[in-house]
Amino acid sequence: MELNPTPEFTELFCKAKEHHLNGKLDRAITEYTALLNRNASAELYCLLGWAYCLNGNFKDAINQCRFAIELDPDWGNAYNDLACYLIYEKRFDAAIPWLEKAIQLESYDDKHLSYYNLGRVYEKIGMWLHARNCYEYSVSLSCDYKKAQKALNRIYAYLN
Repeated sequence: MELNPTPEFTELFCKAKEHHLNGKLDRAITEYTALLNRNASAELYCLLGWAYCLNGNFKDAINQCRFAIELDPDWGNAYNDLACYLIYEKRFDAAIPWLEKAIQLESYDDKHLSYYNLGRVYEKIGMWLHARNCYEYSVSLSCDYKKAQKALNRIYAYLN
């Protein structure tokens, strides 16, 4: 986003996000695109990618994440989001390097999400111990993250 966003830009951003969260995806996509034409940011590219994903358009969702990474290689959400879209497409092996890159970023604060998603990949491909390790680490980073705790309990039950 703009470093010092104008009130107009902020209003448009809030409307786009509101439309997105209320399921008005085509409108949100149009608004995010207009905002990106004014001032590109990794966050906007990721939001546009998310809207595309929710619309079932994984190819464009992945491309938006690639644009975000190109613009800001330290924006960890883009790596994690891109991997999630690959997971939705059942391209598990392709998702692993993106999740590993997100985890390696020092500036990325939501590593618990990437560890959880990496656990999902390992679980899908039958690498149960790797999945367990990822889920355990996700929980250790964010003890309130219920999805990781639920997945960890499932893996414990499977391994016993």
